[in-house]
Amino acid sequence: MRRFLTLLIGVSLLISCWFGLGLGQPAIAARLTHTSLNQLNNSYTVAAILRNPVDEKLGEIGSKIDLNNSNVLAFKRYRGMYPTLARKVIKNAPFDTVEDVLNIKGLSNRELDILNANLDNFVVTPPEPALIEGGDRINPGVYK
Repeated sequence: MRRFLTLLIGVSLLISCWFGLGLGQPAIAARLTHTSLNQLNNSYTVAAILRNPVDEKLGEIGSKIDLNNSNVLAFKRYRGMYPTLARKVIKNAPFDTVEDVLNIKGLSNRELDILNANLDNFVVTPPEPALIEGGDRINPGVYK
């Protein structure tokens, strides 16, 4: 009886694996035709289609801090900016120019000196909703 049960399970497993457990394919790939290949004629077209706004924004600013889109952790690179001064900058964004950051009300002389020393490390681009929505600028959820 034990040998029969082992044989029965083995055969049923073999048949179910062979026929894919009887389940249909959940998605069917589109056929590659000559016209669809002509639409994607080079890698630049594909790259333009696959590029998202966040990648575009990161490509614009490079290694500088974007005052309108960066989160509070980006300010850790510069001494005296994290967390208090970074929070004030983020709270008062958006800015039209980098120099507008010096017009934040309530800044002490020390904070103004720190901002003046780091103006070359900042850039201002238009706010990107994907980067500023919610509370991710103050708390990006990165815990070490």
